[in-house]
Amino acid sequence: MILLAGRPWEGAWNTQRGIATLEVNSVLFVIGILSAIGAVSIALVRQVLYYSRRAQISRITEENRELNRKQEELTKAYREGQEAVRQGEVERKSATTQLADAQRRLKVAKEDNYVVIHEVNEPSGSRRLFTVPMTLGSTLTLGQNVIKESKFRAARHFLEIWADSAEDANRIARTNFPPDNGFVLSKAAPAAATALAAE
Repeated sequence: MILLAGRPWEGAWNTQRGIATLEVNSVLFVIGILSAIGAVSIALVRQVLYYSRRAQISRITEENRELNRKQEELTKAYREGQEAVRQGEVERKSATTQLADAQRRLKVAKEDNYVVIHEVNEPSGSRRLFTVPMTLGSTLTLGQNVIKESKFRAARHFLEIWADSAEDANRIARTNFPPDNGFVLSKAAPAAATALAAE
């Protein structure tokens, strides 16, 4: 058998080339690992920024909602305040009008404080003058007319009747102003006594 011996230096060179190739591959592997770590880190950073931005947007949106709600409450309170002021002004004007009307009625009532004299019969012979105080009921019947409201109701009414006696004066008063028609009659008295009592 014949053995062929190679060149000793070729083996050493192949060994060194293999070692160099291994070192290059190791460097490339490390670079690849670092690149992968960098890509993952960038992806994580992006995810963190994305969720952080979403959280910030959600917080700002919630703050805006809260501000809008407070603004609506303030607007409502302002409108209610304005309505209360307007209503108060309406009530004040109404009270002023009612007061003016009451004062006008009081003035009219004071001005209407007069006396109505109803004269019956004529003086003659032995007749004397008698006075019969009279007030008007809530309903008066004058002929066929029924009167429920009359500005003369608040006035003082007196009948001046020429008669022979007080009994005769009462009879004449009831005949001319029947109580059934709403006239409220007092007892007849001599005119002088009635005048003193009225004063």
